[in-house]
Amino acid sequence: MTDEQKYMVADKVKKALGDLIVSIEQPRPNRIYVVIHQDNFPEAIRIVHENLGGKLCTSTALDVRDAVELIYHMELPEDMVLCNVKTLVAKPELKIGTCANFFPATDWIEREMSEMYGVTFENHPDPRHLLLPDGWPEGNFPMRGDYPQRPDGFEEQLPDIYQKDRK
Repeated sequence: MTDEQKYMVADKVKKALGDLIVSIEQPRPNRIYVVIHQDNFPEAIRIVHENLGGKLCTSTALDVRDAVELIYHMELPEDMVLCNVKTLVAKPELKIGTCANFFPATDWIEREMSEMYGVTFENHPDPRHLLLPDGWPEGNFPMRGDYPQRPDGFEEQLPDIYQKDRK
C-alpha cells in the first residue's frame, strides 16, 4: 500500500466513527490519532475492532493534570496503519465503560490500568487485582503523579536474601 493510499485510511475511520470523533489527525502515513469523549470510548473501540478489523497492539495510560489519558493502539492490518484511539478520563471520578465484554484482548490491560492509575472500568467482567501484592492499601496508585513513595499501611515483605540482618 502506498503512502497516498494510507492517507485515505483516515477518511475510512472518520466515516466509521462519525460523530463519536472529537478530533482526528494523521501526521504521517502509518499513524492516525483519534480523540473520543470518554462516554463514547467503548463504542469507538468496538467499531474500530469489529467494523475496521482493528487488532489491539497495546494500550497506554498517562496521568495528566485533571485526568488519566487512555490510548488503545489499534493496528488496522488490511491498511497497514496504526490507529491510536485516545480519551481523557476525568478526575476525581476516573470511571469509564469497559471494552473487555466485547473485546477480550483488553481484559488484562484494563485491570492493570485500574490498579496502577485508579481508573474504574465499569461492568468489567473480572475486576480482580492483577499486579499489586495482597494487602496493598486502597487508594494508592503507583503510576500516578500523586503516589506516595511509601504508602501508609503497607509493609514491604522482601525475600530473605534482601534482608539486612542476614547472617
